[in-house]
Amino acid sequence: MGLSRDNAARFSFLLSIPAIAMAGSYLTLKLILSTEGVDWQAIGLGSLIAFISAYACIHYFLILLNKLGMMPFVIYRLILGFGLLWFVLR
Repeated sequence: MGLSRDNAARFSFLLSIPAIAMAGSYLTLKLILSTEGVDWQAIGLGSLIAFISAYACIHYFLILLNKLGMMPFVIYRLILGFGLLWFVLR
């Protein structure tokens, strides 16, 4: 499609926003409608920490992507895939 590696990575991260937002909204609605008590302060703090860590991870991943390219990630995924296959099929 003519996108650079950096723009393609940014676009893929942007595509995840609606799915994550909808899943979070659904689970929040389930908590609101539940009859059990919910610690909203803990959920809010956990969500904030998750947002900050995910933002930092994406930021540093894009920097790493520009410096090293995709090959280390491809190697990691192949090793992980073979490891999971070995674990499941043994």
